[in-house]
Amino acid sequence: MGFSSSDAETLTVDGRPFVHPKTHPIETGRYLLQTNQIESLKETIVRWVDNRVPGGIVYGRPRLGKTRAIKYLMHVLPAEFDQRIPVYSLKCRQYKVINENVFFEDILKDINHAYPSSGKASQKRERLTKYLKENVESSGQHRLVFFLDDAQRLADIQYGWLMDINNELDSLGISLTVILVGQKELIHQRSAFQQAKKFQLIGRFMIDDYRFSGVKNVDDAQTCLAGYDQYSDYPEGSGWSFTRYFLPDAFARGFRLEDCAADLFDCFCSARTEAGLFQKAEIPMQYFTLTVDYVLRRYGRNGEDLNQINRLQWNNAIKNSGYIKAEVNQGVEE
Repeated sequence: MGFSSSDAETLTVDGRPFVHPKTHPIETGRYLLQTNQIESLKETIVRWVDNRVPGGIVYGRPRLGKTRAIKYLMHVLPAEFDQRIPVYSLKCRQYKVINENVFFEDILKDINHAYPSSGKASQKRERLTKYLKENVESSGQHRLVFFLDDAQRLADIQYGWLMDINNELDSLGISLTVILVGQKELIHQRSAFQQAKKFQLIGRFMIDDYRFSGVKNVDDAQTCLAGYDQYSDYPEGSGWSFTRYFLPDAFARGFRLEDCAADLFDCFCSARTEAGLFQKAEIPMQYFTLTVDYVLRRYGRNGEDLNQINRLQWNNAIKNSGYIKAEVNQGVEE
């Protein structure tokens, strides 16, 4: 939604910018904030791409925020290089029957090709190579990046098809870096390839690995919360961060969510202990953001309109996020 000075002057509620009901990013959950984990991952991916590493693994528990991290990196990664390097995000789907025709059609769809469905598998493969070649040439680069989300779903034969793409691009002088993003099964898959002596697949797609983690300490929590305070204007360019919009009076008095980092992280740890979870805390971003969203919606201007947020509100928000139930039900890995 666009925002102009006239909107601020004529369409305001209690002095705040006008936002249609239920459309604020905190209401929809559609927003991206930088975290320590994403910044560390970005540095790793930049190094891989810069060194023309053909492939690597990014793995971690479910709901840590890996998919959101991909979206964030899709936005910022091109700017890390002198020219805009083509970056694509591909979704690995679960198939009852693995079919080469469908495989290449899905890739064409994911890269927004105008004609993903026409032709046989060989024609789709050729169309894909041509499309990638054209985009690489227009970027002025000789490389591109694939992020494959939910890559633990890939079967051996699909790795072979990916290797074919890699070979075809290599023959054109184009370096492809494939980032496999998924769960720990990817590490097990690499071990299986090693036992089967499929070193060509390991060398193409699994040379290096990176373990993606959740919120592990107060500093991680503070970095995330600072995003709500400082780096989240909505409407864009309005100067109204998420915290300011939902807690305007408290914000005007100097309240910032990042100052709650120690209390919030301690509340997560206490909730874990009460539930009999004694492993070191690693909070998935899904539940961290759900907790913050709940506090802003329930206790902010559109809800109870509190003047301050304390441990009582954080504890209630953690409970309503579903975090503890999820940890107890699935068990905690690593």
